[in-house]
Amino acid sequence: MTIVIGTPVVRAVDGRIAYEVELAGVDEVDRLRFTVPESAEAFVNPRADAALLALLMPAMRVRQDLVVEGPVTDELAWNLRHDVPAVLRGVRPELSSIGLDVRDALAPSPAGDAVATGYSAGVDSYATLARHHFAADVPASVRVTHLLFNDVGSHGRGERGHELARRRLEPIRRGAETMGLPLIDVESNLDELYRAPGLGFQQTHTMRNAAVAHLLSAGIRRFLYASSVPYWAVSTAPSFDISFADPILLPFLSHASLTMQPSVTDLDRAEKTELVTEVPHSYERLDVCIESVDGSNCSRCWKCRRTMLTLDLLGELDRYRGVFDVPPDPAWKAEYLRAALLRQSLPSTRSIVRLYDERIGIPRAWRVEAGARTSAASIRSGVRTTARRAARAIRTRGDDA
Repeated sequence: MTIVIGTPVVRAVDGRIAYEVELAGVDEVDRLRFTVPESAEAFVNPRADAALLALLMPAMRVRQDLVVEGPVTDELAWNLRHDVPAVLRGVRPELSSIGLDVRDALAPSPAGDAVATGYSAGVDSYATLARHHFAADVPASVRVTHLLFNDVGSHGRGERGHELARRRLEPIRRGAETMGLPLIDVESNLDELYRAPGLGFQQTHTMRNAAVAHLLSAGIRRFLYASSVPYWAVSTAPSFDISFADPILLPFLSHASLTMQPSVTDLDRAEKTELVTEVPHSYERLDVCIESVDGSNCSRCWKCRRTMLTLDLLGELDRYRGVFDVPPDPAWKAEYLRAALLRQSLPSTRSIVRLYDERIGIPRAWRVEAGARTSAASIRSGVRTTARRAARAIRTRGDDA
């Protein structure tokens, strides 16, 4: 089986600029579509680079070769045949090697002038802006000139996800205006290609957002990706989150006219949060909530609690009273920390445990409790793993009989 990516067509549709590519060999999806505001028309690259990046992981997941009829930047095609699949298969072992046939490979287009980053108003987003926009000493070559708001699956599936993205866009647009930076909002049906198991947003977001950067590469020469994993945790080992491989993967998603690079990867989550507190623009706009439907924080989900506790430990929570409804009973802090002690394999959790221990001190009883619960969970996991292996062995013997 083969997936065929056609030649992109760029045209004006309903007051926006649409980039559309016909697809063959993809179940229930006959075309890939991106739309951007008319103001971003000059940024749209008509090559098939964006479509190829969007289809690579889905094709690897269903073991279908790719044929690209439209023009593709030769350097990108080379990387997608070699280094990129190797990194992706390391992080997601269920992916397979596939063939890639690019019918029209071209040298890179002339580079644009813009430096862009995504703007979600979260910690990673504001940390990138703290360093690459608000800092007085940032060189012009890496100073952010444009913001992106991508609707490529992070807001949920189908029309419900698109509607949530539209609601979240309004406060984002106002925040961009107060920074004096142009915002390009990108809507796509790309998520429809990622229905196979193992292709959730957390496992694939780097490739999805890289597709947007290449879509706009006629105007963007550098894309700063607000990666959530610090350098010490970088790995291409199997993981639930592709972020762990970003600093390795992003250079191979670049070419001579478009540099893709991770941003603020030298800091862990607590250190990034501390950097964000230096940006007054964030005080009334920080949005970290995973439950939000309107750009506000619920102050109850684990991500809100993690951020509130970090800000509290830094002595900065009062600055953010306008975006968080802090519980009056301080017991929520200990409750979150005791839960965090069970999840120290995650870099973001380890950072807040370290900060709590430095600022307050973790009682020995909590560590003992967490150790006991972790050991019990490991035993249960080991039993389940042994049972699955035994079941597979039985099935294999049955197949061989």
